[in-house]
Amino acid sequence: MNNKKFSRRDILRGFLGSSLGCFTIPLLGKLPCKQRNRPKSYDFDKGMYAIITGSGSAMPDPERGNASAAVVIDGTILQFDCGRKAMDNLMLAGINPVNVDYIIFTHLHFDHIATYDYFIVSSWIAGKKEPFKVFGPPGTTDMSNGALFGKNKLNVKWWSKIRYRTVSGKREYLQPETEGPGNKPPVRVRDIDSGVIIEDKSLKVTATEVNHWGSDLDAKTEANHWGPGLGTKSLAYRIDSPYGSVAISGDTGPTQNMIELAKGADLLIHECVYPDDTQRTGHTHPTELGKLAQEAQVKKLVATHLGPFTSVEAAIEMSSPFYGSQQRLDMIAEFASAIKRNYHGPVIMAEDAMVFEVGN
Repeated sequence: MNNKKFSRRDILRGFLGSSLGCFTIPLLGKLPCKQRNRPKSYDFDKGMYAIITGSGSAMPDPERGNASAAVVIDGTILQFDCGRKAMDNLMLAGINPVNVDYIIFTHLHFDHIATYDYFIVSSWIAGKKEPFKVFGPPGTTDMSNGALFGKNKLNVKWWSKIRYRTVSGKREYLQPETEGPGNKPPVRVRDIDSGVIIEDKSLKVTATEVNHWGSDLDAKTEANHWGPGLGTKSLAYRIDSPYGSVAISGDTGPTQNMIELAKGADLLIHECVYPDDTQRTGHTHPTELGKLAQEAQVKKLVATHLGPFTSVEAAIEMSSPFYGSQQRLDMIAEFASAIKRNYHGPVIMAEDAMVFEVGN
């Protein structure tokens, strides 16, 4: 007799499976969708991949990390934003965070920078030698300095003096300046704006400003409720390679800039936080997202930055000032249906640690 108990998330996956291209309910001992994705081995040294390193919203959700994504091209790893669980989901996908080459921020709201300092310091003491190349909108350099040399001043001082490795079960202490990865966290940080920010023979990364809370772009719209001067410049990115293209929205309301950036992309990873009946919030609603994806003629759409609508009760209660308090297992399915009314390509509602091979 099968006594397997199913979580609400398992039941939701079964409900969504056929319409969203995910896996069906894990009956007869089958593993849930996210778990079934883990054992597959990807050759990240060849090809182009996108990884959902966080599919959730700004508020805590034990079933989703804050919205973030990674793109891998022939072994070069670009991490976009550092929210909760970004490192965890990289590892679930089979990537050691120490091997990340670039960390690129869409904007500097707390949920997108939440684990930046942990990402850097833990990678440093784990042996990271080559500096992370860190890019982001104006203010990124100040944020990085504050996170690493303000908040973590004591940790940097400690680890710069006391470094060790384990050899044959024995601890050996290192001289950081000569033997270890270095006497300070390995980062090279640069503030950027719209335009091409990285380009070589294997990849090109292009940034464009999008329309989020308090941004200069948002201040120009009729729907703006926040006014100028809040300093929330938000950037979206397009990553092109010989294998294909991925566009990542970051946080934004619908904007023509995003449509132009994503034109014809193989994969669009785009935020979708609130239901259609919510007033303008600096985010993109499901029906709007369907229209945007269809106009951009993207080949596949992944909706991310999802609220904790199907999560545990404590997460829903904590997030209720933003998303309401009603728990609805069909909310994600409603989002997908609303998107599909206007977009005719494949729609996938993001889950943590999903991996997409681009160009296949």
